[in-house]
Amino acid sequence: METEIGKTEFDLNVSLDELEKRISGKDKDTGKIPQSEKLIKIAERYKLFSDDTKEGYAYINNVAMKVRGSMFKQLLARELWVSENKSPNSDALNQALNVIEAKAIYDGQCIKLYNRVAEHDGCFYYDLCDGQAVRITKFSWEVTDTFPILFKRYSHQHKQVEPKRGGNIHNLFKFINVKQESHKLLSLVYPISCIVPGIPHPIFHPYGDQGAGKTSMFTLFKLLLDPSKLDVLITPRNQEELVQILEHHYVCMFDNLSAFPDWLSDLLSQACTGGGFCKRKLYTDDEDIIYQIQRCIGLNGINLLVSRADLMDRTILLHMERIEPSGRKEWRVLMQEFEEERPYILGCFFDALSKAMWLYPSIKLDNLPRMADFMRWGVAIARALGYKANDFIQAYQANIESQNAEIINSNTLAQAVLTFMQGKESWNGTVKQAFEELGKLVVVTKDDNTFPKRPNKLRNHLNRVKANLLDHGIKFKIEDFNKTEKGVPISFQKVAKVSSGCSGCSEVNTDKASRTEDNLNIQKVSSGVSSGIEPSKIKVAEDTEHPEDKKQTFWSGGDPTVSIPDDEEIFEEVE
Repeated sequence: METEIGKTEFDLNVSLDELEKRISGKDKDTGKIPQSEKLIKIAERYKLFSDDTKEGYAYINNVAMKVRGSMFKQLLARELWVSENKSPNSDALNQALNVIEAKAIYDGQCIKLYNRVAEHDGCFYYDLCDGQAVRITKFSWEVTDTFPILFKRYSHQHKQVEPKRGGNIHNLFKFINVKQESHKLLSLVYPISCIVPGIPHPIFHPYGDQGAGKTSMFTLFKLLLDPSKLDVLITPRNQEELVQILEHHYVCMFDNLSAFPDWLSDLLSQACTGGGFCKRKLYTDDEDIIYQIQRCIGLNGINLLVSRADLMDRTILLHMERIEPSGRKEWRVLMQEFEEERPYILGCFFDALSKAMWLYPSIKLDNLPRMADFMRWGVAIARALGYKANDFIQAYQANIESQNAEIINSNTLAQAVLTFMQGKESWNGTVKQAFEELGKLVVVTKDDNTFPKRPNKLRNHLNRVKANLLDHGIKFKIEDFNKTEKGVPISFQKVAKVSSGCSGCSEVNTDKASRTEDNLNIQKVSSGVSSGIEPSKIKVAEDTEHPEDKKQTFWSGGDPTVSIPDDEEIFEEVE
């Protein structure tokens, strides 16, 4: 018999049976609870919540697992297998996940999640990815399984080794090919600064010949900071791939790049300082997910990859020479030696960062460069490692100056302007005339995108190197409002050179150790560093002492390490 709505009596009976089964939670024929209901009950053992992107999560053993992620699905399947010796079918699992996700989003709290590092109430936390975290304060650090924030977990992430005290941070240079003293200081400060959450971090860019150890350096930095199945990353093909990588990795080391398109330069400029990135949620709808991302990024290649001034200003350059055959080791041997040293190097990172947190409020800088937060933390970290504040300032300033030189050398328009202004104090004309005069001085290849193809593009190209030209004492001005029949006026003028770096540092309310640092046999980096900066005298108060300075300092081979405090004494002081 056919009903008015096209359903048979059999169809209606089936629908009613299905409805009754859903209401009762049992199958009418068998009296059994459906698998989907069992899976939901399993999920209710855990704290369900959502993050700021409205993704559902479950909190399990100090880990935030995405409800739709493979790890949580595997957990549900395992729990069902343990209890009933059965695996869930796909339909039951999908039905359960729909309900679990809805409960997480609508019934649970909205909680901010972190990737690898976080800050809470003046303390830094570093995720070991094993249910524990390192809690770092200005007094010391400890490994703990109780912490007030939640970390994301991705399947590619590996557990970090447990850090140990008593190491020598300079043992890092047994494994990475860095020779110049200023570069050594930057190569120590940079990875330690990566553990500081919530600040812009410069892009770390070693480049040089094949066999210089660029990939191995990135691999070891990744193991020290953000262990993963993917030690180094290949160039993403598009923006969506890049956003996926940046969301999943706190430290992103892009290896052996040859091409560096403008879109990649623009997005990495945002990612290292912090920015919002949009990603389509599903291909079946137009809903977006907005990620707020701030990451530590490395790039390496045979040639200098960065040429645009906006990204170069955010970059630490490290030119590396090919390793001599006598200095090479088998990768297996190198890694075996490194793994023995890794817990101690990591412990030195936390030692230094703890002391830097103590020193940071006292660091006062003048004429800050673009990466001001990194600069101030860099000074604090360098001081914690036993260097003078101006040693780091000089090393970083020298790097900024090398960036400017590299930009000028790789930019055809900038070279043309410098050549054009030789022997001139000023020049006035139109944009078209300037385009023609500058074009006579250089050879522009077909693939050269640093010289405009037409006069109306000259402004944009000049703006990209405006700061670099100022560093060389050349200022330009385009006056649209004074346009005449001849065209838009433009002028170039020689001015006093403008430095984009920091001009000095003073410290107040710092520790007593700095009063006697000149009497310590600590390796310095000031020799060989040329910056044009006159180091300022560091002012030190006499009444403050870091807890670590009460302890004996451990030395190895003449290199400084941070002193090792007694945990019980320190945490009594904190409480």
